[in-house]
Amino acid sequence: HEVVNVNLRNRPEWYNEVLPAGTVPVLYQDDKVISGSMPIAEYLEEAYPQPHLLPTDPYLKALDRSFLDVALPCASLIASISLKRGAKEEHWANFLKKIEAFEKELAKRKTTFFGGEQPGLVDYTVWPAFAAARAYITLYPELKMPAAEEFPHFSRWLQAMREHPVVKAVINEDHVLLYAKSGLEGERDFNAGLQ
Repeated sequence: HEVVNVNLRNRPEWYNEVLPAGTVPVLYQDDKVISGSMPIAEYLEEAYPQPHLLPTDPYLKALDRSFLDVALPCASLIASISLKRGAKEEHWANFLKKIEAFEKELAKRKTTFFGGEQPGLVDYTVWPAFAAARAYITLYPELKMPAAEEFPHFSRWLQAMREHPVVKAVINEDHVLLYAKSGLEGERDFNAGLQ
């Protein structure tokens, strides 16, 4: 496979021809074009079912999808820190409020990951926001993650995700930091760390 990072503020002409709506991410496979994180994830789950990222039980699958409705706004709050520079403390405070839902859900599931004892769709879908959050606490020391004692299930999940081999193979935290820093400096480098 090939990864092509696209700066949505300066889209190449070919991109608009392939996907006039201009959304990301996009999966282009065998003349099939699919856009949007969730449609791509669901397509890949159906096309390549091993290992399962969603539970096979319909009720548990619905619970995962429902929790994503709660979890995905975290990603928006993290993105807003870089886009709205003046209000980072307010956006961070709102982000931290969302973490309580993660703590409660993990406690209810009694598992390390939302997907059970291995990461699943929920884990992999929301992890990039938390990788970015870790970058922002490096760039802004005044921003803090909650103490492990306050949110023990969430803290265990955070550490387990950071150490998981798939996450380590796909998300390089140093590159995420370079990407976040480039955005704060004015021109986001969509290929940060890839040169």
